[in-house]
Amino acid sequence: MASVRGYLKSFRPILIMIFVLLVGFLTYITATDEADDSVNDFAEFETEGDEDEEEEAETQGTNVQEEDEGDTQDEGDESEATVEEPDEEQEEFDHFTDEEEFEGYSKEKIPKGKSGAQPDLKIEKVPVHLRTSWEGFYAEILTLAGLAVYALNFFAGRNKNSRLATAWMKSNKEVLESNFSVVGDDGSSEEPQQGILVKETESLYSLWCTGRVGCDGMLVEIKLQKRHDLVSVISYLLKPAKDTVTVTVHMTDDEMDNFVLAILPKKTATKMQKELQDLTFFCPDKRSGAKYALPASFVVLAESNETAVNILTQQITKVISSNEDIFDSLIISDQYVGPKQPEDDEQASAKPVKPKKVLIFNFNVPCKGTGTKSADMVKLEPMTKLVVHCIDRVRRFKHGKEGKAKADKKRRELEENLLKQSHAQRQEVRWNNCKINSN
Repeated sequence: MASVRGYLKSFRPILIMIFVLLVGFLTYITATDEADDSVNDFAEFETEGDEDEEEEAETQGTNVQEEDEGDTQDEGDESEATVEEPDEEQEEFDHFTDEEEFEGYSKEKIPKGKSGAQPDLKIEKVPVHLRTSWEGFYAEILTLAGLAVYALNFFAGRNKNSRLATAWMKSNKEVLESNFSVVGDDGSSEEPQQGILVKETESLYSLWCTGRVGCDGMLVEIKLQKRHDLVSVISYLLKPAKDTVTVTVHMTDDEMDNFVLAILPKKTATKMQKELQDLTFFCPDKRSGAKYALPASFVVLAESNETAVNILTQQITKVISSNEDIFDSLIISDQYVGPKQPEDDEQASAKPVKPKKVLIFNFNVPCKGTGTKSADMVKLEPMTKLVVHCIDRVRRFKHGKEGKAKADKKRRELEENLLKQSHAQRQEVRWNNCKINSN
């Protein structure tokens, strides 16, 4: 059963493309049929109109015939009742012609059964939805087919994401439990829970670990493709996306010295350096990863060369080099506040955010072809061990006297710059409010 299910899932992109082509084909047929049917759609109604006219003509003919027969019979009765009168012309009193006897009576007889000029009838076009053929239900058929495909894709994608997250949990559970006292606490009760992988959305799973010397906790976020969303699946055919795992370690303040270090892909290093405040201020220069025994596709941003040499040991660089397709980035910072806020944002003018001491790892799930398998999630186990090793390495690193003085000086400069910037933004807001009130 599993082999059949996997075989069908490999053809999911093909089935989706067939559905899209079917929708286009049926739409084209609908437009063509409507153009052809507009010529002779109302033949049935024209026939019914002709039949009504024939029945009306027959009725009028019958009325005329009965009228003629009635006139003939009246003439015969008059001839039988005629009495010879003298040659003198006598006027017989006809009370049917007495105007005082009947009011509003006209002598002129209106012939029955004879109608006047026929009106110019215009036959209106009957809407398409009144036809009784299947051609009028193309929209409903397409809607039902689309809903069916969306529902099937939703359940299939949701189940696959669940299996991938569960596979990662099973393969890394032993390593995590040996290094953290609590693995998988969802925070729903006062007592710590164990082994709970929280499902945030259909494509996002999280795991919280705590209970280790040197760090307050570790958050693992498994960010999978939106396989449950049919629109996203179609977009992945045009622009492929990868499944990723993000690990954020919150270090204890007393267990980590003040420094900033980052290993970033060469393609996105410039963009990330501009977006993150700590990298912009403390690490203006980029160094090639080859100087630190790393692949040439990475660059190193370090506050000082001393920090990079002491943190990037041979064991760390070896793991990164051997898993170049899995490892994406690493940021170690004691001044992490997230992405920069726009200058016109209200939050930017508020009180500055307190920086955190964190280690942020980003990993890509390796996969061959178009689909990620459960076996691919198992390959991330060396990255989990790398995270644990980096926690210990950062906790043991201590600045020299000169390095500590330089690091503290830079942080005082950053704090002063942020205070000046915040003050200037508040002044600008007040000035704008005064202008509005004066107007």
